[in-house]
Amino acid sequence: MAQIREIKKRIKSVESTKKVTHAMELVSAAKMRKSQALALAGRPYNTTLHEILSSVQTASGKSTHKLLKTNKAQNELLIIVTSDRGLAGGLNLNIFREILRSELKNTKYITVGKKATDFAVKTKGELISSYMSEEIPFLQLARILTKTVIDFYIKDEFSKITLIYPHFDSTIKQTPRFIQLLPIAPMAEENAAAMPTEFLFEPNPDSILESILTHHVLTQIYQVLVEAKASEFSARMVAMKNATDAAEDLVSDLTLTYNQARQESITKELLDIVTAQKAFQ
Repeated sequence: MAQIREIKKRIKSVESTKKVTHAMELVSAAKMRKSQALALAGRPYNTTLHEILSSVQTASGKSTHKLLKTNKAQNELLIIVTSDRGLAGGLNLNIFREILRSELKNTKYITVGKKATDFAVKTKGELISSYMSEEIPFLQLARILTKTVIDFYIKDEFSKITLIYPHFDSTIKQTPRFIQLLPIAPMAEENAAAMPTEFLFEPNPDSILESILTHHVLTQIYQVLVEAKASEFSARMVAMKNATDAAEDLVSDLTLTYNQARQESITKELLDIVTAQKAFQ
């Protein structure tokens, strides 16, 4: 009887867990749809901005803008974008593995997301600043990060500023991806070729480049933040669905074990009754 009570208690516990994971799956699915729409909506603008920047760079020739030139600083800066919470499968772990695999040297960190902050602390990395991924609106956070990294680079504090985040490929696939923010690499020739070859620039290409470079960095960071959020909710929905399915399978197995144990107990009781009856005859 003790075994039966233990199995029954276990079944109730797993069923309670299943209700929680199913609720989290539904919540993540609702948030995922909004985040995916936001991430996908920003991609055409980002692509067009790349093409325009390519054309302006081509027209300006060899620009001497500070954000395009390399410097001789010894340190590099890495911005890590993760989620604040877990229960998202291997989303954050894949980011950390990619960082460790890259063997970065003389690197300092800016983190977006509690998990990224925890990683920087555990690996004893030098943390410049950290942000929770949900405490500040995306655009406001993008502006803060843009001003921070541009100020650092103009002062020659870092030779390269890179960002790593989970890129949203699909609901079931989120790939860690590095982006070099500064110095801004020359745009690919095919991007420039995609735009019309004849342009009239007012006042001149260099002045336009002055304002568009900062906007380019801002756009990249903003797009990364929305992509990372879409990846987070997608990964969490899939993880919670897998957990719910696993709980259902476990309940089925435990129910079968419970029924077998109960049947065995009943059979044993019947045998005891029959044996006792024969003893009195």
